[in-house]
Amino acid sequence: MSDHLLSQEEIDALLKGASAAPEEPAGDEPDVLAELYQRALVRLAPLLPSLAGKALRNPAVEGRWSTWGEVRQRLSSPLVARCDFAGAVQGMQVSLVDGAVRAVLPALAPAEEPVSFLNKLSLALVTALEQELGTTLAPKSNAFQEVDLSQPQYIPFREDEACVALQLRLRGEVGELVWLEVLPGDVAKEMAARAGVAAAGVPMGPQAAPAAHTPQAQTPTTGTVPVTPAQFAPLRPQTMAPQPANIGLILDVPLQVTVELGRRRMLIREVLELGKGSLIELDKLAGEPVDVFVNGKLIAKGEVVVIDENFGVKVTSIVSPAERVQNLQ
Repeated sequence: MSDHLLSQEEIDALLKGASAAPEEPAGDEPDVLAELYQRALVRLAPLLPSLAGKALRNPAVEGRWSTWGEVRQRLSSPLVARCDFAGAVQGMQVSLVDGAVRAVLPALAPAEEPVSFLNKLSLALVTALEQELGTTLAPKSNAFQEVDLSQPQYIPFREDEACVALQLRLRGEVGELVWLEVLPGDVAKEMAARAGVAAAGVPMGPQAAPAAHTPQAQTPTTGTVPVTPAQFAPLRPQTMAPQPANIGLILDVPLQVTVELGRRRMLIREVLELGKGSLIELDKLAGEPVDVFVNGKLIAKGEVVVIDENFGVKVTSIVSPAERVQNLQ
């Protein structure tokens, strides 16, 4: 046995090494998921004025690796909702709203009771995620409630277990709505993988086995070209994308539909000169499609028709998803 005694510096170094926090997993899952949730927020932007009663703009998402212990420590008196996925992604997602944000919710969303607004926002977000992923998550969620995060039966994870914490922001007239969406490490990896596949436009799932090679009988060489029957891949009818599981929960949210016949810029002098019988020439040509807006966002074009004694619009084209995303930004 050695007689060498450890110095205080060596003891401190050993203690620091023993108590060092586990290294964060290496991976770009937080960045991929932040981009996915950002697109989902942009997608549900037309619903926000109806849900909140006021405009909520500038969606922003930041993600990073964390631990459940750190998540529990950084929040004070949070409202918590747990959503279990039983579809293409298996696992859970925990939504958390800090106590400080709860205080400004009535001003940010005056049209709804705060907990009711958060529940509708959470369901709309999951539906938007399903649309972005092109698959169903089969979510089953409970309502937001004040929960003691130290209770293992609600969040059954160790303090040092890795997770991805996503911070979502929506800016209102009187402040910001900030909340966390937390995913366990395995769920984060699975969802990030599906997000990458969806962005690439490749369906995820088991690939069909290659057609077995049929050996051809050898024929004597007589100068003629051997003829083999043509082989075709089996025809599969195209199936429509599955309807998101929770879409029915937000179908009764009212939306404001507006049809714009045209516009015209006028000088103040010209406006003051307007009187009964004045004609205002618009920037639309005769027969040119009119624009159809939902909550101020362009979604379609159509032509004006008369239905009984009322004017109406016959939709002639739908704005593409890419154009809609550009209009939402």
